[in-house]
Amino acid sequence: MRLAARFGILIRIGILSPSRIGHIVLNTECYLCEKAAGLYPRSFDIWTWRGTPPNFFHAKLLRRCLTIDHTRFAALVALVNTLFVGWERFVATSQQFDRDIHNLLEKYPSHLYLTDREEARGWKTLRSWGVPRGAKFVCLMVRDGAFLPILPYHSYRDCDVDSYAQACMELSDRDYYVFRMGAKVAKPFACKHPRVLDYATNGMRSEFMDVWLAKHCEFVISTSTGWDALAIAFRKPICYTNFVPIEYLSTFWPNSLAIWKHHSKDGKRMTLAEIYACGAGHFLAAQNFEALGITLQDNTPQEIADVAYEMVQRVRFPRERISEEQEVFWRDFPRTMSLYNGAPLHGEIRMRIGTKFLARYTKDTQLVYLARNFVPIGHTT
Repeated sequence: MRLAARFGILIRIGILSPSRIGHIVLNTECYLCEKAAGLYPRSFDIWTWRGTPPNFFHAKLLRRCLTIDHTRFAALVALVNTLFVGWERFVATSQQFDRDIHNLLEKYPSHLYLTDREEARGWKTLRSWGVPRGAKFVCLMVRDGAFLPILPYHSYRDCDVDSYAQACMELSDRDYYVFRMGAKVAKPFACKHPRVLDYATNGMRSEFMDVWLAKHCEFVISTSTGWDALAIAFRKPICYTNFVPIEYLSTFWPNSLAIWKHHSKDGKRMTLAEIYACGAGHFLAAQNFEALGITLQDNTPQEIADVAYEMVQRVRFPRERISEEQEVFWRDFPRTMSLYNGAPLHGEIRMRIGTKFLARYTKDTQLVYLARNFVPIGHTT
């Protein structure tokens, strides 16, 4: 590799580390977009797996757009490379892992594709479930304690799937089918409706359909988990709910809405300014919130239903108008740097916040601010 580089032939090695499906999917999709945009020097890149792929069908799709060494000898070469000065030059990776800081996903089509035979297999499976071709469907992904019980510090991201029942019922009444997704879930979905399918627990789930549903859904309702990356890779809109930490919002994704968990301290709702000031906007472990006495409260069923309906309207009637509340929110939004590599987390802002949620949140926090800073007549500040 180093000898070839002297003659202008750059060979780089990339490692597919399967710790999370989200990182595998978006790291590689961002890398492919960055390479297409000419952000790297001309090179021949070889990729290899370290461990077992989290989704074997997605791994099959990667073979169509990456040069992959299945002997895994390249992993040994990559390890030896790190022993030499200037080793970074010979490493293939995305510039900020799974975050599109250059806003390239909106400029390039998905690099993942399915063959005609695979597409037909998916439609046939859907019909066998009683879902007619042409029916609109939404994927629901709610993270709970069953996902990573060995890593309890992630528990601040967990939610109760049953709080999404109202939103699913309202979507079903508008002729949507809803697939509750998940490879590992704590319990069955309590929502009972012919068009709400508990795909995660009723025996339907497969790695193939995990990918196929992400490609063909109208949009996704999620709490921000690794599976979302498949939807983004196929350029599908996402409605984020119960998002936390706030400063890690997927701001790069234009087809997205978001609402976040409520933060309370000493029994009072925290304002955005208070969240940012104490650092809770970028906490990545449950113990960080606990150390400051901050309690996280899930979005209410009504808040979830409201933003889900707004996503329906946004998908059907796209519009660019941005409200005054949105402008203020994004004007004050911190441009956080990554705690892992010190690189930016955000490029140009494309995301929008749920309209009703933001209006209520802004009003409530203004009232909280006024109450906390109220000075009786006759007193001086």
